[in-house]
Amino acid sequence: MLKKCLVPVISLMVLVALMVMATTAEVAFAQDVPRMEADQLLEQIDSPDVLIIDVRRGGDWTGSGKMIKNSVRKPYDDVESWVDTLPQGKTIVLYCA
Repeated sequence: MLKKCLVPVISLMVLVALMVMATTAEVAFAQDVPRMEADQLLEQIDSPDVLIIDVRRGGDWTGSGKMIKNSVRKPYDDVESWVDTLPQGKTIVLYCA
């Protein structure tokens, strides 16, 4: 039951995150961002090769009890400060809600 609920929620969060990143002109790598479906993320959620980044605003993040397992928070409005710290060779998943 939990998996059935998480799939649409994660799909929406990933889609919104990708849309936000794709519309940020300053972020050059967002030009061709591939989309990951929720079921794909669920299959890889414990993989050390996947980095899940929660890019919600501070208040939205702290006020929410719902977070994707193994995710870390980074501010979407300050991508320039952390984008160069992303590890090479990993699948990077951004999401917000």
